[in-house]
Amino acid sequence: MLTAPGTRSPHRRGWSGDRDDRRPINVSVQVLEAIARTLRLDQAEREHLFRLADVPVPHPRDGHGRLEPQVQAVLDGLADLPAAVVNSRYDVLAWNAPYVAMWPGIAAGHNHRNLLWAGFMVPACCSTFVNRDQELPQMVATFRASYGRHLGEPAWTEFVARLSAASPDFAELWAAHDVGTPTTRVKVFRHAAVGEVRLSVVNFAVVATPETRMSVYTPVDDESRERVDWLIAHPDAPAADHTHAPVH
Repeated sequence: MLTAPGTRSPHRRGWSGDRDDRRPINVSVQVLEAIARTLRLDQAEREHLFRLADVPVPHPRDGHGRLEPQVQAVLDGLADLPAAVVNSRYDVLAWNAPYVAMWPGIAAGHNHRNLLWAGFMVPACCSTFVNRDQELPQMVATFRASYGRHLGEPAWTEFVARLSAASPDFAELWAAHDVGTPTTRVKVFRHAAVGEVRLSVVNFAVVATPETRMSVYTPVDDESRERVDWLIAHPDAPAADHTHAPVH
């Protein structure tokens, strides 16, 4: 039987009719990274390449790439509002002076500058969260949604294992498998120098650095506004009555 040039005869060895007989692609992460570098792929193109090869997309251990210098300039421009850039693993990547005034432990590098770790490792008596029982489950649910995009990545699995071993509360919430997303909501914090501060948190995606967001904290009432202003004017005011790192 004659066939057109470039086609396969259904009687030739290996023909499978309508069945997809494509062979699986076996390629290493190192080869894919080399291809991405050679072709100068951006982050989105790199991730697409890995998906085509059915290989999990690796990410740097410290987050998801470096922030552009302009991001810090934006943070510093928010001179009267606490603000920080956080990745999907809750690592704090950058912050401004008002943020440090509210939570000076971040600048000191306490708890690996990771909000989830700090949230569970600081005892409830010393937590800056007033509504801790509401905020920590929300944080874990948001982290769970991001974790699904990083299955098998050592930086993520090791973090979950360490925090689960260190905090039974986290382990219990993690086992619940609840999933959530960052939302605009009011958080109530306790600061040793000024008392309770009510802040509305709005999140903005930092598009140039995948899976990062800028969280901006805005006082929701005059009393909270006055207390934030006072803290900005007195950056050395103690944030806690004990030596535990602050949580936020």
